[in-house]
Formats: sequence, C-alpha cells, structure tokens
Amino acid sequence: MADKPKLTLPEMLGAYGDSGAARFHMPGHKGRGMTPFLGEELGRWDVTEISCTDNLHDPQGAILEGQKRLAAAYGAEASFYVVNGGTAAIHAMILSLGREEKLLLSRDCHKSAIGAVALSGIETVFMTPRYHPELELLELITPAELDAALEETGATAVLVTSPNYYGLCADLPGLAAVVHSHGALLLVDGAHGAHFPFSKALPEACGESADLWCHSQHKTLNALTQSASLHVGKCRIKPEKVAEVLALIETTSPSFLLMASLDYATYTAGRQDWEGLCRRVEALERKISCLPGLSLLSERDCRGAVEKDPTRLVIDVSGRGITGYEAQAHLEQQNIYIEMADAWRLVLILSPEDDPKWYERLYQALLTLPYGRLIRRGLGLPQIADRMAVSVREATFAKSALIPLKQAQDRIPARAVGIYPPGIALFVPGERISREGIDALLSIEQAGGHIFGVRNGMVSVMEEEG
Repeated sequence: MADKPKLTLPEMLGAYGDSGAARFHMPGHKGRGMTPFLGEELGRWDVTEISCTDNLHDPQGAILEGQKRLAAAYGAEASFYVVNGGTAAIHAMILSLGREEKLLLSRDCHKSAIGAVALSGIETVFMTPRYHPELELLELITPAELDAALEETGATAVLVTSPNYYGLCADLPGLAAVVHSHGALLLVDGAHGAHFPFSKALPEACGESADLWCHSQHKTLNALTQSASLHVGKCRIKPEKVAEVLALIETTSPSFLLMASLDYATYTAGRQDWEGLCRRVEALERKISCLPGLSLLSERDCRGAVEKDPTRLVIDVSGRGITGYEAQAHLEQQNIYIEMADAWRLVLILSPEDDPKWYERLYQALLTLPYGRLIRRGLGLPQIADRMAVSVREATFAKSALIPLKQAQDRIPARAVGIYPPGIALFVPGERISREGIDALLSIEQAGGHIFGVRNGMVSVMEEEG
C-alpha cells in the first residue's frame, strides 16, 4: 500500500474543511456555528494583554465580566476561563486541594486526573467501578458504593466523571449527599456536559451538586478547541485559591480567541434549539434501532447511570459481527467522521449546529454496514484491578526504562497506560502490570484501537533495584 502524501498542517486542515464531511465529533460548532461570531476577524482578534484588553490572571475588565456571566450560567460562586482544555481544569481542581487532603479517585477518570495526582503528590485511593461483562464497560459509581468507600478510606475529597464519554450520567445529587455527609468535597469532571444547564431537555447540571467542577465547552458548544471552564461552589476551597493555582499552570499569554469563544458559547448556548435537537436525535435513533444488528446504548443498560445525554448517539454494532473500529472505517469511506469508536460501539456527538442532511447520510451509511463473524467477547475495555505497589507520584518521577509491553508483566509503569479514546487508564503509575491487561491492550490494538502510554510497542517502567 502506497504511503499517504504528507501534508502540512494548513494543507490538512484546508483539505478537510473543503471536503464537506458530516462532522459528528467535537468541537460543537461543527465548522458552521462560528461564522456570526468570528467571520473574517480571526487575525484581528488574536491579541494579548495590553492596556486596552485585560489579563486572565488578574482580570479587571472584559474577562472579569465574562467570567461573571459564566458563573451565572453554570450556577457557580465563581467561574474561570481555562485555555488549555479540560486537562488544565482537572489539574487545577486537584492541585487546589491541600496536601492534608485525601483523594478518592474513581478509576473511570480521564488520564489527566492521574497526571494531576502525580503533580500534586496528594494521598490518593482508587475506587474501581463495577465491570459490566456483557457491555464490556465500567459502570458508574452508585451512592451506596461511594458511601462504603468513604467509610473505609476516610477520604476528604472525591473526584467522579459525569457524564462519561458515552453520555451516561451519574446520580450527582445522591453522590453529593453521601460525600457531604462525610464532610468531604465532591469534584466532578463534567467535561462532556457543558451544554446541560441550557435546556430542561438535557440532564441535570453539575452546579446543584458539586463543590468544584469543570467543563470543556469546545466539545459540545460554539467554542474553539481547547476552550474550557472551571467552577467553584460554596465550599471550603475558595475562588482565590483556585485562581492562584490556575496562574501556576496556565500560560501567561492566553489566547483571547479562546476566551472570547467561551463568552460567545455562553451567549449562544441559551439561544440554541436544544429541544429541537433532541427531537431530531430521537427520530434518528428510532430509525437506527430498526436496522438489523444495531442497538443503542441507554442509561437503563448501565448500573449507576440515572440519565443519558440525548445529544450523544452511541450505536452498538456487535450484532453485525464487526468491531466499532471496522464500522468507523466504513463511515469514513463515505466521508462521515465520528467522535470515537471502541471495540463494539460508535460514539457520535450531535449539536444544534449539525446540518440536518448529515443525519440521512449517516443513516444510509449504517444501512450498508457490512456483516462479519466476530463473537462479542473479551475485546472491550477490560476489567481494571487495583495492584498498587508505590504511589503515583513516586512512580512518575522515579528513574525509568523503556521495555516492550509484551515483557512488562509485574513491572511498575511510570506513565499511565490505557485506551484512547476514552482516555481511561488500564494501568496507573505505581501499580503492577498484569498479564491479562497486557493481552487485552494488545488485542484492542490489533483490532484497530489506539493505546496511550505505549510507543512503538515500548512502555516506560520504574527501574528495578539491583
């Protein structure tokens, strides 16, 4: 097979922009919703901190007012623009906790939370959600499970993810009641739920339950990629502390385009037709559910989930005997690009900025999905087992060596290793690598999935003493 021609970044972006692709993936503006905002002003708006603008880390003018509007929209005591995506927001949440705190971290967290634990050195206990063997998915943490974990660990802060990459939402009010009954803080990675506060047709927002929470507006709203936000509720972590941490980890030259897009996203989100979108998606789901071999993921399928984001379309293709990766390739051959595939599913992000014609294109492409002979078992996200040997921070900053993943059984990784997307770590720094996990990762990679934390088959592990 001939190598694909190497394109420069502008050539690549230009080619895709001109292709007319149906974009069922982030960012939420889909290449369509930003025109009234940016138009031809892109270069003119890309400025820095000068006397007539403002300073992200000491806002006095337009940025300050924009963050106030953000807080009002999300029900926060204070809100902050974040220009390095949800990763920086998650880092700031964890780094805002004092070293005297003890963090209970759910293992379905994004890999950025593992990095924040390494940077902060905070004492961390991991909580592994139950594994659904038929779905081959981690389920969501329930209030009862969280209560037991807090009783056992004495943790003073908890970080959960809701919604997850599949749009499944945890019982945040129930989790909050449990966490607060223990005198602890509830932190929520709500990266995929930035649109929730803007319509009653969408799931409950984080602001009613969380103490600290973050969103990635670029995933579902009219915001530029990397645009995110961090919110503080009424809790013992003060906004001033969060502002200090953000100043430590963010650039001193933040993009005004990103910050302006956050303001624009807040403005337009309340004016977009989310109810109409939900009706269109529901009609599309009814059509897809009638296709042989295809099914749709629902909150009823997954323990701990109380709602599902109606704008997140999750199609299980295993009934056709093919993997999600094969189905994704089939769609891409017809110029349809989705957010992600896993072993058995397609995940599509839909927004009010979608071209309605894309839905029929998608349906016609799904009509022609091929049939295979795969039997669904043992290829999805594998069960995660806690095998901690040293702390995350110790393993991350220890002397390390690169060895083949195939030979890494019982070694201690120095970097998180897992499947991306969704970015969940199968092995975190500090725990021993299992043979079952190695085999699962290699099987997923062979099937077409992508593994993070492994390069050219090599994984970074702590050097062995002696």
